[in-house]
Formats: sequence, C-alpha cells, structure tokens
Amino acid sequence: MALVCIGTGEELIIMAKLTHRQETFIRHCAAGKLLTDAYIAAGYAECSNRAATTVNATKLASLPHIAAAIAASRSILAAAVAEEDLLSRREAVGILARIAKGSDKRASTRDRIAATAQASKMLGYDAPSKVEVKLEGSLLHKIRNG
Repeated sequence: MALVCIGTGEELIIMAKLTHRQETFIRHCAAGKLLTDAYIAAGYAECSNRAATTVNATKLASLPHIAAAIAASRSILAAAVAEEDLLSRREAVGILARIAKGSDKRASTRDRIAATAQASKMLGYDAPSKVEVKLEGSLLHKIRNG
C-alpha cells in the first residue's frame, strides 16, 4: 500500500492509501492507456460486457484520490519527458551562433544568414519597438458602438 501525497514543498496533503492494483491502474492511466485497458492491466476483473468494464474503470478513475494521483503522475511524467527531450534555449542559440560565426565549415553563406536571423529572433533583437492597433474600423468596434 502506498499513500497518495498531493502538494509541493511544505504543503503536503496525505489523501488516501492505495492498493497495489490502484497504483498499477494509475501508472497505466498516466502512461496514456485507455481507462478500460488500464483497469484490466491492473488486474481488475473484466466483465463479460466490455461496457460494464468501462463503467467500472470510469468509476475508479473518478474517485477523488485516484483522479488526483493520475493527474499528479501525468504532470510528473510530462516534466520528466520535457526535461529529457527538449533542447534548451541556450543550447539552441549556441548551435545557431556556431553556424552564424562560421565555426561549422559545412555551413553555406545562406545557412549562416539564416542562423543569424533565427538567433536574433530567439534573443528578441528583431522585436518591434512599437505596435499600433486601430480598432475604429473593426467589426468589434461596430458591434460595440452600434
């Protein structure tokens, strides 16, 4: 049995104890399985009618402590995936800088110009200094003012 703990830092709320099957169900749901498939994979009995199994799985997933644990597991999993897979902004700008400066001998002049433009966008060098929006002739203005 495990405890479902929700919160960050000092705000830790112990919600309920989980059975092994509930933990397995939560893990499968967080991984993206359909509720019915997660329910069966967790070892719960499959009804002769698949619709009844779906109802049981939905009821289980809607229990507050189970729903909270699924949501928390999904966010933890998403954060871990994002940390692993994403190229940091600093790394991306570094790669573009090497291309723009000519450190990559395979890069053509066109590649160097494109890398400079992209790095400038990422660093905000090409951001407009002033944006003017005129709403007088817009459809929204006509609707609001008759």
